[in-house]
Amino acid sequence: MVMIIRKAVDADLEIFISFTVALSMFNRAHHADECKYDDEQTVYDAIAKSSKAFFEARDESSLILIAECETIPVGYAVGKILIQDPRADNGTGRYGLIDDLFVMEEARGLGLGKQFMEELHTWFTQNDIHRVKLHAYAWNHNAIKIYEHDGFTPYVISLEKFI
Repeated sequence: MVMIIRKAVDADLEIFISFTVALSMFNRAHHADECKYDDEQTVYDAIAKSSKAFFEARDESSLILIAECETIPVGYAVGKILIQDPRADNGTGRYGLIDDLFVMEEARGLGLGKQFMEELHTWFTQNDIHRVKLHAYAWNHNAIKIYEHDGFTPYVISLEKFI
């Protein structure tokens, strides 16, 4: 089985949008029912719109990767270079953000998450980035395991309460 990770090209716009919506669908399927008080199609439409705008505006401070298995797209990852708010008490300056990482169910367990992480780390290093952040939902134990295996550690906890 031939698997590759490559940089997105203009022709990948529709597949990128479909992956970002698929990631949202995956997340919503695992969120508590209390989180689903909105119209999900409105959410998916908004994600598609913002994903299209991000894709079309990508520049040297962003990287979109596409995973292919036997030439079929099966996942994507997004890396961004950002500037920390100067008011941050936990360090300022440029940092990397792994904004999205998603692999279709049929391609999970093949090591693509690890490959995405390696490619993003290489890109961050080439761009003189020494601090990388990411976010994961507390219920997504598989993703958290991948990130912790890659050396990420928790540094903030976000809590919510429904009233």
